[in-house]
Amino acid sequence: MSLPLENIKVIDFTHLLPGELTSAVLSDMGAQLTRIEKLKPGLAQFLPPIIKGESLYFWSVHRDEKRIALDLKNEQAIEIIHKLVKEADVLVENFRPGVMGRLGLGYGKLHKINPKLVYCSISSYGQNSSFSQRPAHDVNMQAETGVMHVSRSPDGTPLMPGTLLSDFMAAMIASISILGALFERQQSQKGKHLDVSMFDSVLWTQSLAGTASLYTKEEPQEADPCYRHELATYNVFKCSDGRCLVAAPLEPQFWEIFCRKLEREDMLKVFPFGMNSELRDSIGAEFIKKTLAEWMDIFKDAECCVSPVNTIREAMEFLPAKERALIQNLIHPVLGAVGQMRAPLPFDKKHGSDITANADLAASSVEVLKELGYGPEEISSLRAAKVIPPSSAKEAALPT
Repeated sequence: MSLPLENIKVIDFTHLLPGELTSAVLSDMGAQLTRIEKLKPGLAQFLPPIIKGESLYFWSVHRDEKRIALDLKNEQAIEIIHKLVKEADVLVENFRPGVMGRLGLGYGKLHKINPKLVYCSISSYGQNSSFSQRPAHDVNMQAETGVMHVSRSPDGTPLMPGTLLSDFMAAMIASISILGALFERQQSQKGKHLDVSMFDSVLWTQSLAGTASLYTKEEPQEADPCYRHELATYNVFKCSDGRCLVAAPLEPQFWEIFCRKLEREDMLKVFPFGMNSELRDSIGAEFIKKTLAEWMDIFKDAECCVSPVNTIREAMEFLPAKERALIQNLIHPVLGAVGQMRAPLPFDKKHGSDITANADLAASSVEVLKELGYGPEEISSLRAAKVIPPSSAKEAALPT
């Protein structure tokens, strides 16, 4: 089966998760990635968990890519990038706005080299925002966009996010934008600069409550379309073993099944919709009587939207993840088989097949240079000038 981006060449300047995830999505759709790295390992390669000196965080999002390490402050390195750009379709970067321009790699400069280049910049607040130079991470975004405000513990304290929502949302918006620009290019034969903001991307997740706020000019409360802690039919409940489940029997037919399975047919007479703390507590008093496993057995095959709160390990073994081949192995020379979650795209790319990690950065850098037409003497000169990494044992075995 052919893949939609298998003839698309991508230059990857990313070094933070929103950009790295974007490149991984493009790779999963068949794009040919060339990743540009620093001579020294970046932050992602030091993030835990560290096993045998290798970051599982880093290798969770890097696959099917060529890699070249360059000193971007050296003019010869910029010349190498310019050669790559001539043949590229897409460039993805997530430096702070202005950094690429100062390196001589801004959109204006590269557009002249390749007018068809789709150039995607991912940043915290956008290229032209008054906050453009302000540093921020995912947790800042979730606080500033109201996500943490509506995600609270029962005592009202905003919860620290367990998922990097801003990073994943920015990657999704960037990926969609790149695909749209490539489609548009088929008609216009011109590339464009895409300005993707993490803040914008995660604020979009608040669009339901946002509409209510924009219309009423107030903070949404009773009219809030977001699901609140007082809801009895859309909530989390604790079991006797300390584990939790969620119950969401919102529709009348689901509510009827739910009450019968809970052996509380008396609740069928209660109007369950809307905020009802008393009904919520009554349901909670039932669930605390049995373990999670016991309740899952009771609700097995019952069509009323009751689910266990899975751990990550349990989620990996859950039926949809297994059946839909969401996990594949990356074979690493030090770590061995590293399980990865591929992007859940409807394209058949090596599902169930192993992928080999491109772990030798020095050897990979030489391979990229050879594909650009650089000969042994030129490569030796670049190494002597410290434009590329020192040689490695694997590189010595490469054909000349």
